[in-house]
Amino acid sequence: MNFNDFHCGCMKPCETYSYAQYGVQANPPSKSDLPMAVLFQEGNHISLTDAEIFLEPGYLYLIDFIFLATPEADSFMQITPKINGTLKRLYSFFAPTGSASRNASASGSFTVPVTENSARVSFNLTYPDKVRNIDISGAVSVTLLHKIKDIIC
Repeated sequence: MNFNDFHCGCMKPCETYSYAQYGVQANPPSKSDLPMAVLFQEGNHISLTDAEIFLEPGYLYLIDFIFLATPEADSFMQITPKINGTLKRLYSFFAPTGSASRNASASGSFTVPVTENSARVSFNLTYPDKVRNIDISGAVSVTLLHKIKDIIC
C-alpha cells in the first residue's frame, strides 16, 4: 500500500507545512496573557501578534508549551490556554511551589481544529495576590498537523 492509498479509494490531500516556536521571557501581572516573541516561523498558516498566535482555517494544529517561573515560596502559578478569548481549563496547568523552593514549571500539549474561521491562541498567567513579582520564561511550539478534509470517505 502506498502513502496516498486508502481502502475507500480516496486520495490523501496534498499536505502543506507550517510550524513555529515562540519564546516567553516576562514579568507580567497576574491574570494577563503572556507576551511572546518569534524564535522561528515557517510557512504562512501560523503567525504571532504580541500575545496571540493566529491559526489559519482548514487545518489541525498541535500546540506544545513549557514554562519555568519563580513565584514566591509556598505559592503557585497557573497557566491556562485561551482559544478565541475563552479560557480552556481542561488544558490548564497548576504549578505549586514548596516552602523551600521558588521554582515552578508548567508544560502540556493540545490540538486545535480550525475549521471555518481563523483561531487565536494565547496563554493566561494567574498567581495569588500575595505574590509581588513573578519572572517567567518558556516556549510555545505550534505545528500544523494536517488539512481537515471536507469529504469523508
